[in-house]
Order: sequence, then structure tokens, then C-alpha cells
Amino acid sequence: MKKQNRGQWAALMLAGAMFADPATAVDGISLIGGTGEDARMGAIGLVWNWDKQWFKSGDWSLGGYWEADASYWKGDNPGGESITGIGLTPVFRYGSDAGTFAPYVEAAVGVHVFSGVRINDNKKMGTAFEFGDHVGFGFRFGEGLKYDLGYRFQHYSNAGISENNGGVNFHQLRLKYGF
Repeated sequence: MKKQNRGQWAALMLAGAMFADPATAVDGISLIGGTGEDARMGAIGLVWNWDKQWFKSGDWSLGGYWEADASYWKGDNPGGESITGIGLTPVFRYGSDAGTFAPYVEAAVGVHVFSGVRINDNKKMGTAFEFGDHVGFGFRFGEGLKYDLGYRFQHYSNAGISENNGGVNFHQLRLKYGF
């Protein structure tokens, strides 16, 4: 499959998931934007909440969600390249579920596949398969806590799969709307 078609297939697969069987119904959609030392990125994600909660104490508990995303990266100059990717990430979140303003912290490690490895003349990922880990914080708000606004520090790396393991970091803002 040609590199330029991979991103189109990823977007088509995510759009198709929105019309999946109700047993696997999507719980929300997220928009993510970020900037880093080497590139800028944007992503759209689909979210499936976990039904489990652990360490419940009053209105606070540990839970989480799955997030599948399709992303577009634009490398900064000199020689900035564009790459697309898809990923799947289980996210652990500790937060409140009470009221109309519910803060949280979260951490995750997921897997991502990219259309290429070159970001610009000075930066190249080691492999098209990368792990993406993040830590973040934010808050859910509004009626039924349908809205979610958060900050993430995201790191992509191949964890030593290849000798070249430069890693790429982003500061990201994420807005999610829950169904």
C-alpha cells in the first residue's frame, strides 16, 4: 500500500467504527493538537470507556478508556516531512465523577504505526512501529460531564527495537465530547 493511502485507510477505518454494532458503541470522539521540538501534530480519536472502577473513595476512583486515533504530523524545517499514523492506547485515569466539574490525572502506553520514519533533516524515528506513552491532567465538565479538556505530555519511542531510537515528544491539548 502506498504511503499516502495509509492515512486515508486509517481515517476510513475510524469512521467505520462509528457505525459499529451497538455492543461496541463508541462513547466519545476526541480532537488532539500538539507541538514539539521537531514537529506539530493533530489527531482525531474514538473513545470506549471501561466499565470497571478500582480504588473507589467517595467520588474518586481509578478507571479508564481505550482510545483509537488517526494522526497527521508535519515536521518542522529544515526538510520537514508529513507522516500519518494510527494508534490504540489503553488509558488509566484517576478522577472524580461528581458535579459539573470533575478533575483527573491519567497515564497510558499504547502502540502506533506510522506511514514513515523521517520527520525532518535532523530527526528520524527508528521504526514505523512506535510506543506512545503519555501523562496528563484535565477536567470533565458540563451536563453529564460530556466535555473533557486536558493536557498531555506525549512521548513516542520504539523502546530499543532498533538502534535508532531518537524519540519524539509533544505537548498536547485534547478536547473530547462524550456521547
